[in-house]
Amino acid sequence: SILLKISCKVFLIEKIPNKMVLLIYENKNLTITFFILLFSTQLFAEINEVNNNKIKILMESGVPLIDIRTEEEWHETGVINQSKLLTFFDKDGNSNVKKWMLELEKIASKKDPVIIICRSGRRSRIVSNFLDQEANYSNVYHATNGMISWIDSKNKTVKLD
Repeated sequence: SILLKISCKVFLIEKIPNKMVLLIYENKNLTITFFILLFSTQLFAEINEVNNNKIKILMESGVPLIDIRTEEEWHETGVINQSKLLTFFDKDGNSNVKKWMLELEKIASKKDPVIIICRSGRRSRIVSNFLDQEANYSNVYHATNGMISWIDSKNKTVKLD
């Protein structure tokens, strides 16, 4: 919630699902409530947690899935068909954010939706939060339990050549 005091008038702003905002004007004698749909998602941007079924639906609608694991991990388990392979952290946990962002921008702009996945969801949560909070991506989907969940649910993967 954000509380704004403007010229002795109080406005309470509450986030409501789907980026709806509730404004309440109050004074001693009167309370008026307004609903406003915000066009800018940046005011209350957040990552969207998604499960395997939602990942499939998003991919079918053209949302790119970015697999941030290492090349060794891709070979070990295979990858989700049509995913974009873009390692964020190397095997030692280091990253080249500037280079990675340049590659990501070739796949999705800051206003385009994007799904981020890793092995278990730990690294992809870090990257998803970075994209949302630091890189100003407005529609980030986080594959909550990563490739472990995808494979445990008997979803298909493809081997790399």
